[in-house]
Amino acid sequence: MHADDLVSIDDYSPATLQAISQRIAVSSEVEHMVYRESELDEVWRLLDADVASAGRIGLGDQALSRLLCLRQLIIEAHDLIGNDSDTAGANSRLSQAMSLA
Repeated sequence: MHADDLVSIDDYSPATLQAISQRIAVSSEVEHMVYRESELDEVWRLLDADVASAGRIGLGDQALSRLLCLRQLIIEAHDLIGNDSDTAGANSRLSQAMSLA
């Protein structure tokens, strides 16, 4: 994993979240944090789209609740990276998110 790489995000699977987590672990420069924020933005966008379509596709309350919790953890990880460069805190949130994804 190279912190200098900005990776395209296609889903929010546990494998994708793990890969982001690994890049966060080796990120140390401001530029790296911007890349990680961007990747987490994309995860959030995908989750937000699924939350918005949940009613149309008849997603149950439990599944919707899981998506909302997952989205909140991604927001928290994003903010920890962006505001404080807190890689440990962000990875803690991603670890929780992986268990929900």
